[in-house]
Amino acid sequence: MKWPFKILAIVSAVALLPLQYFLLARVYNSLEKNLYETVDECFRTAVEEESMMRFYRLTDTSGFSSSNVLMNIGDLLEKSGSVPDLDTIRSIFAANLAQKELQTLSFRIVQTVNDTNVFRTADDFLSDPEKEKSTFSRLSTHVVPVTSDLTRGVAAVITNPYRAILPSLKMLIFFSFLIALFVLFSLYKMIRTLNKVTFINNLRKDHTYAMIHDMKTPLSSIMIIAEDFKDNPAFNSDPDTMEQIRILDDECRHLNQICEKVINVAKVDNKKLKFVYEQIDLEQFFNGVKSKLEALYPTAAKEVAFSADMSQEKWLIADRLYLTEIMDNLIDNSIKYSSKSVDIKARSVRKGRYTEIRIKDNGTGFSKEASKRLFKKFERGENTVGISGHGIGLNYVYRLMKFFGGYVSIDSQEGVFTEVILGFPSRRQYEIKED
Repeated sequence: MKWPFKILAIVSAVALLPLQYFLLARVYNSLEKNLYETVDECFRTAVEEESMMRFYRLTDTSGFSSSNVLMNIGDLLEKSGSVPDLDTIRSIFAANLAQKELQTLSFRIVQTVNDTNVFRTADDFLSDPEKEKSTFSRLSTHVVPVTSDLTRGVAAVITNPYRAILPSLKMLIFFSFLIALFVLFSLYKMIRTLNKVTFINNLRKDHTYAMIHDMKTPLSSIMIIAEDFKDNPAFNSDPDTMEQIRILDDECRHLNQICEKVINVAKVDNKKLKFVYEQIDLEQFFNGVKSKLEALYPTAAKEVAFSADMSQEKWLIADRLYLTEIMDNLIDNSIKYSSKSVDIKARSVRKGRYTEIRIKDNGTGFSKEASKRLFKKFERGENTVGISGHGIGLNYVYRLMKFFGGYVSIDSQEGVFTEVILGFPSRRQYEIKED
């Protein structure tokens, strides 16, 4: 498991905590707003009821007018010298809260001196800009004026608003905690599982590499014995025996090629490739490729023709060993996926700051849809049924070209041709570029 994915998973899990906090904060603020409106209404009612109680205790109510009840009551109370009774307001307010099932709230009543430049009418108090902001442990109501000139007022301060809000959040907090716990536990199990998978995968790669490497020694011995049999006069006189020896030799070489591919793919996966760059004469290099093909397929079941035109770009800076392996893989594919007569053409082209080597054959080809996935490991075309292969050759070529700092692409027409395009940097720095 790569570190970027681990970091992304951890960041995602940690981001869940502020997200849940934001959700809880939004719900808390909504409940606090509802609580404030309820408490504010209870307090305003308590102040009005206390004023009415004082009013009914007065003996002179001749100035009372039903057209302006509150202002007339306030004027009469002021003229009579009556002042608000905070204890009465407190008792009525407590009773009002109890009716709303808010008896757990603690509060105190405060008197204020108001700025008449701000509060010019009683309605100004409904949007009091000086009202103290609510906090987790404090919630203040609007100031209710108790004098006709609006210079004095009373307000209620709730000292424990959370006592009425948190019970409504209990289930939300509980399930949020469960979700966070589940996500963190799932993340922990996922990281552990992926680490185990990575360990097992690396172990499998190392075991495969060691096993294939050990197979090469007895395989080389069999190939040497097969060569000795071909040169032994005792077997030359029997055509059937010679045919069997040829098949034995061909199969040993084929098995040896598979072993080399698996070992090289393991080297690529483990970043153990070491390149030795040199300036390569492309014409000379492809003459060697042609000679090798003529030696391997002198009387093969398939007629193989190979030609190379390196007139446009004659030189290339690359690792000769791995360049040979790339060509061996591509030419092997051209021969396998073609008819009895194989025509392979190689040419060099200059394209921008890249030198392209194009390998074209008259093979069976494949669709554009198939070409998009052929460079993936273990992927093969739809028309490869009955043809030996494991889908690692083109992936190996792709990985090597990435290490070279170049590119590889395929142009193909099903049933007509296949052309593989290899792009090598024309002027490259001597460094390995990894995936």
